Amino acid sequence: MSGNQGRQVATETPAYLPAVVERSGPAIRAALLAHAPERCVQFEAEFRSALALAAENLDLSGPQAVLARWQTVAMMAANPLTDEEREQIERAKSGDFSGLLTWRQDENGTWVRL
Repeated sequence: MSGNQGRQVATETPAYLPAVVERSGPAIRAALLAHAPERCVQFEAEFRSALALAAENLDLSGPQAVLARWQTVAMMAANPLTDEEREQIERAKSGDFSGLLTWRQDENGTWVRL
């Protein structure tokens, strides 16, 4: 067998579709303005600085790194944790991992949620 041939994968989807933020300056800026406006000025400053340096050295790795980091920030701002998720995190910090999503394979090899 090669690849995923003969394998079963979990197909359960979340109850909501998370907001996706494209990895571009305008998309990240728009998401930050909508969900975390206090962070937008810092993003713009970092991105402009990286672009200025890229204009000098013709290396786009700096702006790409800024976009990658801030895309994560924007995605988290656009998809805040629920109260239940925050409670799970606090429980996990204290060593209680109950309620966390776990999966196992059933007798047919299908992944099922416990």
